[in-house]
Amino acid sequence: MSAPDLRIFILINGLMALLMALLLFFQARTYPRSIRGLNHWAIGQLLAFFSTLLFGLQGLVQTLVFAGMGNVLLVLSGAYLLVGTCRHMDVALPRYFVPAVAVYAAVAMVWLIAGDAPYLYRLLFICGTMAVLFAAHAAVVGEYGNASLACRVLLTVSVLLTIVMLVRGVTAWVDPPASSIFAASTIQVVYFASFSFGLLLLSIGGVLMATERMRGELEYLVSNDSLTGAYTRRALFALGENEAARCQRLGTEMAALMMDLDHFKNINDKHGHHVGDMVISDFVHRAQTLLRRPAILGRYGGEEFVALLPDTTREEALRVAERIRQSVTTDPALPVCQVSIGVATFNHAAPDTLTALIDRADTGLYRAKQLGRNRVEEALASPSTHANSASTSTSPL
Repeated sequence: MSAPDLRIFILINGLMALLMALLLFFQARTYPRSIRGLNHWAIGQLLAFFSTLLFGLQGLVQTLVFAGMGNVLLVLSGAYLLVGTCRHMDVALPRYFVPAVAVYAAVAMVWLIAGDAPYLYRLLFICGTMAVLFAAHAAVVGEYGNASLACRVLLTVSVLLTIVMLVRGVTAWVDPPASSIFAASTIQVVYFASFSFGLLLLSIGGVLMATERMRGELEYLVSNDSLTGAYTRRALFALGENEAARCQRLGTEMAALMMDLDHFKNINDKHGHHVGDMVISDFVHRAQTLLRRPAILGRYGGEEFVALLPDTTREEALRVAERIRQSVTTDPALPVCQVSIGVATFNHAAPDTLTALIDRADTGLYRAKQLGRNRVEEALASPSTHANSASTSTSPL
């Protein structure tokens, strides 16, 4: 059985790298800018493609130009893949990292080839350099990645590629290869196959990570208000229904705050909608810092917000509402905007629902507006009419 033609094998792997580069470039153009790293992964695969072209032309033209440049591009491919992963995970790398790697690889290749060093030394240089890059890749993913499938794939492939590079370096040192890259030994075939397939899997891991990030952002946009980050009304009720069911089942406490910014229309008319948006965002940020972690804060509509407080008693809810009412913006560029708040607690004396709870908090809010705004008003658990369904709580409490 004849040995496989490594020249054809290398060029086929190059075409695979080119296709992966095109896919990554397409993703970079269609995905949001918040999903970073795709362009660098694409450049890494594109450099791998050009590297295979230069390797395939060895023996047909001058070795210095094609073998040397092929190795330089291969090292740069690994560097760009590492940069892409770091950018995707918001890990800072020095700006000069890629230029430094390029200079390092170019100087080493010129020195090895111009000095007529044996092929063994070039192979050891590539194995050692790529092992370091892949090990760094594994370290970044291991430290900053999560438990998702994409991160596990990327981490596993990075570790395996590091091992492949180290093993090939050791075997080359123990049993020096022939002077040509195309000497079709078994270890050389395994090395090329593992390395080429590993680079492909690295990019597949990048595609998976970008897809997972995209899905996460879409899920966030569906459930969170784009301006404030608070839950949308739909998400508020979905999460609140679960808490209401738990409250009903276990007999635990639950409270709701209905909050409305006072005279907000005047702020929009006087300062413009842009400032109005900043005022709303500032209020949500202050409210979130005052709410305990189980709380669910959602935008009910316009400048109205609802906070659902699981495991919160009447007295605790009133204290939280008063702290929110008393909080003011620390941004001197924003106008002061006060808030009226209605408070209601879950009624265990009769079957209660989330909608009824929020309606009672809304009744308390209506009462606060009637009594002059910038107040906290408590709604009774079992209102009989809209007029007598709220009792005034002194403000401040």
